[in-house]
Amino acid sequence: MDYLKLLIADDEENIRSGLKQIINWESCGYKICGEASNGKDTVSQIIDLRPDIVLLDIKMPGMTGIEVIKQINEFCDSKALERPAFIILSGFSEFEFAKEAVNLGAKAYLLKPVDEDELQKIVLSVYEDTKKHRDMLVQLRNADTLKEREFFIDAIRTQNSEVPPECKDLRILSDYESSSYVCIIACQDFIERKEAVHSLKNILSSSFDFFNHIILQVDHDYIIIVKTSNQEAVYNCLRRVFLKIPGQSFVCCGGMEKGIQGFLESYNQAESLKKYLFYFSSEPFITMEHISSLKCREISFNLEDCIKKIIFYIETYDKEQLNKLLLELREYFFYYSDNADNTKKIMINAILELHRTLCSKYPEREFESGKIDDVVPNILEKKSFESCFSYFRSIIIDSVESFNFNTADSVIVKVIAYIKNNYTQDLKLEVLGDLFNCNSAYLGKKFKRYTGVQFNNFLDNLRIEDAKDKLIHTDLKIYQISKLVGYSNADYFFMKFKRHTGITPKEFKSQFGKSSDLSDLSDSED
Repeated sequence: MDYLKLLIADDEENIRSGLKQIINWESCGYKICGEASNGKDTVSQIIDLRPDIVLLDIKMPGMTGIEVIKQINEFCDSKALERPAFIILSGFSEFEFAKEAVNLGAKAYLLKPVDEDELQKIVLSVYEDTKKHRDMLVQLRNADTLKEREFFIDAIRTQNSEVPPECKDLRILSDYESSSYVCIIACQDFIERKEAVHSLKNILSSSFDFFNHIILQVDHDYIIIVKTSNQEAVYNCLRRVFLKIPGQSFVCCGGMEKGIQGFLESYNQAESLKKYLFYFSSEPFITMEHISSLKCREISFNLEDCIKKIIFYIETYDKEQLNKLLLELREYFFYYSDNADNTKKIMINAILELHRTLCSKYPEREFESGKIDDVVPNILEKKSFESCFSYFRSIIIDSVESFNFNTADSVIVKVIAYIKNNYTQDLKLEVLGDLFNCNSAYLGKKFKRYTGVQFNNFLDNLRIEDAKDKLIHTDLKIYQISKLVGYSNADYFFMKFKRHTGITPKEFKSQFGKSSDLSDLSDSED
């Protein structure tokens, strides 16, 4: 049953208590929502609780029932709200007051003590009248809503901002020239939990219940048009929507713009944002500000060079450098394109090109083709950039492991990775042989065959490159740099450095260093 709300207002507690029990209110279609003991409290409760019917004592402390009715009528008229139905409770001496109350719109008056049969007859009549009135309002509202929907759908389709005369008095279009509108698009296709799709319209409607708004459905999108002067309040509602349907971002919000032309601008902004939902998947909603931050970045990147680096890191089992490169790649993929299809295409091409190059370079290897065959459908089905890149990254990492797993060169690859991370230590083939459980002489031969250089030369190259960097970018003394890069004997370092570069550390520092002041350098090389 659709219950009406009842408020009881009388200054005598025993009368209020008796009125609660005098009839079975629920069987008559009412639920008691509150009670008041004076005129001021009655006005406050009516405004807060919005009862459908009020049992009102004609004479109460502070304010008469007549004054209560006048104030409430003025309030409801100013806010375009329905007035509650008043039933006056009166003594013989207040008959003139009762007459005035009826003239102000009261439905009836009852003499105290109240006769229960008479009261029940009146409240049942008020219930029927109220229901009929509301049904009529619903029909009128539905007709108006239909006109509003037809207008806005046509405006969107034709981009025409002219309002026909028959629509100018509609609720959401009244004073449209001076009113501001915000347009929101909720895209069902981006909602991860499919069961949430069925409740989406109800969630949107309840979230914007306190706004003058209308909801349209166009294909798989809900378009919410909000008439408001407070865009932050709209944002707060959208945050609540996201809390109710968490996961992938699915809402685009245009700006707050004035008039029907402004509504069209707001709609077009929201529509243009739909393609960015792929990138900003964790946001409760996206606005034009998100796109401004995206477009202000200029990323320079060469994908072909990047693939060469990935292959080198796979070959050398350098997972640390590979992870750094993947972070750069993520930024490149994110900022390179404003189109999800293009971003997916770049990722797919990068994986396929990587696989093709590895197969071409190492024809004797058997690479898994199963995962590669699934790359295209797996990437195309992703709805967010994060899920796409996570899949891309997993393919690359898997390539590192599968390339180096159980192969004749897998030990050498791991040795190289170890040397790169520990070249500043006292490394010898014997030490590495013990670490990796193999004969040092055998390890030396395998190392030369795999890298093309002797172990000692490979180690010296790493140390000298690090020394050059420190000579250029620091003010450290040469003997300090010698120790930091792995040479305990400075004279030995000078010899190795000159053999590799053709000049001494001091000369190198003089030519390329950050400071021309060489007074703090060791002279032991001279």
